[in-house]
Amino acid sequence: MKSILKAGVAVAVILSSAGAANAQTTNTVYSAAPTPTTIGSQTYPLPFGGSITLPVIVPGKTSAEQFAAGVGSRYQDSATVSGNTESASTSVVNSFTLTGNVTKDCSFYGGGTTAHDINLGTIGVRTGNNDNVSQAFNQRDQMTVNVNSATAGCNFNNTVTIAKDNGSAGLLNKAPGGYDPAQFTDRIPYTIDASWTGSAVDGKTTLARTLQVGAQAGTNNLQSGAWRSAFDMDVTIPAQSKALVAGTYSDKITVTLATI
Repeated sequence: MKSILKAGVAVAVILSSAGAANAQTTNTVYSAAPTPTTIGSQTYPLPFGGSITLPVIVPGKTSAEQFAAGVGSRYQDSATVSGNTESASTSVVNSFTLTGNVTKDCSFYGGGTTAHDINLGTIGVRTGNNDNVSQAFNQRDQMTVNVNSATAGCNFNNTVTIAKDNGSAGLLNKAPGGYDPAQFTDRIPYTIDASWTGSAVDGKTTLARTLQVGAQAGTNNLQSGAWRSAFDMDVTIPAQSKALVAGTYSDKITVTLATI
């Protein structure tokens, strides 16, 4: 937003008219006061010795002369006013209808990019040769991921949608090789829990909004009224009861904010 008058000195100009026709006025104000005429003295040496003191008159200066000499400042205004061209009216009414448009918009700060790679590193499994056979190669622990954006929201009614590319399969190993499905699995289902502060589509009350995509679900959505807040998303990847096949497990989570 631009501002015509920014921080600094504000000058108020009050205009008034006595209704005179073809009147012309000029006003000049100086900041420097006039100086008075002063009488001093000056001593002069005489050619044959001694000296003589004579009076010296220093003329005073008007405020205009002070300004011309570079002292102080000056303000001037002038006006020429013609009388009315027709009979004056004691009352007149005009109406002005102002109309503007705000475009619909959704925002989600993602650190300067919309595609994010989160590397889980090595998914720990039980590799010890002293583990019981029923635990060998099992996922060691639950894994968690948190995503948080400090700025998210939409300025109109909207739908927040969270979807997994692999659906209920979750993290999927797409090249698992051969394995016994009774003992091993090539997938790790997981849950997603998102939260933000917003409002209902048809309400004006602040609400704590939550959206979950369960382990056996692929997508879920929630309609909201206009909102702006932080957006928090927790991904919980539980340890599986079956052993994991070696390879890369991956999935893509997509969060979509779209106005209705």
